[in-house]
Amino acid sequence: MKIPKESPLAVSHFLPEIPYLKREAQIYADESGYLFVQYSGEAQVQERFDPEAFTELLKLIPAMEYIYEETGNGRKKKRHGVYNIPEIDPKKVIAYINRFGVVGISDIEFRNQAINRRDLPSIAGLTGLNGKNAEKLYKGKSLDPKFLDRLRGILNGDEVPYRHIEKILKDLAKSARLYINLLEDPNFEKGGVLSLTDKNRKRIVSAWNHFGGAFKDSEDPADSRFNVNEEWTYTFGGKKRIPVLDFAEGALSDFSLLMNKHLSLISRSVVTTQGVRRFNLENTGLEAAFSAYLVNALKDKKIKRICLECGSVFLPERVKEENKYCGISCRKKVTNRNYKAKKKVSASKAGSKTTPKARKEKK
Repeated sequence: MKIPKESPLAVSHFLPEIPYLKREAQIYADESGYLFVQYSGEAQVQERFDPEAFTELLKLIPAMEYIYEETGNGRKKKRHGVYNIPEIDPKKVIAYINRFGVVGISDIEFRNQAINRRDLPSIAGLTGLNGKNAEKLYKGKSLDPKFLDRLRGILNGDEVPYRHIEKILKDLAKSARLYINLLEDPNFEKGGVLSLTDKNRKRIVSAWNHFGGAFKDSEDPADSRFNVNEEWTYTFGGKKRIPVLDFAEGALSDFSLLMNKHLSLISRSVVTTQGVRRFNLENTGLEAAFSAYLVNALKDKKIKRICLECGSVFLPERVKEENKYCGISCRKKVTNRNYKAKKKVSASKAGSKTTPKARKEKK
């Protein structure tokens, strides 16, 4: 085994609570089929991150599943490299960002590319449309003026392609799952040296390379029954076998790059002018606050918990033993259920305690 390398989780300073914005989001499609989200209304500055955003995101971006095929004799076999990746309901995405904050406006690099790169391949990549539908955005050899308005909206932070919002949320879900897996490892301490157990190397590769996370069966790398004895390597080009450790290091590097990409806007504002501070505030979305929360959680070593009501993974706002539920909704469900059960027991006891007069009349 190679000597552990220095951890690429290189965010060197403790980040404060990051203000982020909430604005009303609506989803639209133009005549070409291009799907986009518009933000409107007055921006509301959120002074602190809502930890429920972490839990709800993992519900919104579900885990992938293996696809099985019949092999005869009633047996099933996993189809190698073929997975069921659930589609995300755009309406649920809109409900999520309306609850927790804007997404996509923090990506200044993407917004600049959208206005500067106007060739057909770039537009197709931006919109997610196939070639023929993307061509509908052109009038002759130039872009449709209506679509130019779309691009200006992206640059100004009033509009974001739905495809880009979906990608950001998937990346953040992967980061969350990877972070949870890092906390699971007893050898990973304070982001110092990449010294991980074999089991967690597999977890890291799974969480990062497989579309947002862990599998739903007994071979889920996050499952306690995961087989750590089985040789687990990638085959490259049908010949070269690449050790898991190398892939784990690559996954951590990508995780670090993604976190620092979202954090760069706010981390540069430590020493700045009033104008830059205002610009940063106007262009800080949920993804920046989410990333800062994960980085702070790494520093704080917050403990992963499983909600006793819905079974989802969550990180409590404060590390306390009484944090048994992922949020107010689950806590209220349990409280109401206990109240009804207690009321039912009280009613049955009350019915058994009849008065002497009632017992005499009954006889």
